[in-house]
Amino acid sequence: MRTTGTKKKSKSELEAAFQKEAIDLIESMGGYTIKIHVSSFQSQGEPDLVCCYKGLFVAFELKIDGNKPSPLQLEKIEDIKRAGGIALPVYSINEIKETRYEISRLRQGGEPQE
Repeated sequence: MRTTGTKKKSKSELEAAFQKEAIDLIESMGGYTIKIHVSSFQSQGEPDLVCCYKGLFVAFELKIDGNKPSPLQLEKIEDIKRAGGIALPVYSINEIKETRYEISRLRQGGEPQE
């Protein structure tokens, strides 16, 4: 007996698809991205994507299915902000697109919003 329909994607497949879509979007806007791989050589809690966009350091912690950043991930995000970068958890591609407008405002001399 054959089943019809599509196989439900695993959490890791969904995360990989979100990450690829985010990288493609950022690079299509002229940004440079570095994908952080979790390993024994990488400190824990680092954001999933580190980017340079319009001359600014930007880091995204990508989350799917309502997952929340861990306390360590939130600490790293705050460390980046204290150093003058932009860092935030994002739950959709639209949030990355919205960040682009905030970055454009900052580049025009506006102050970051808390």
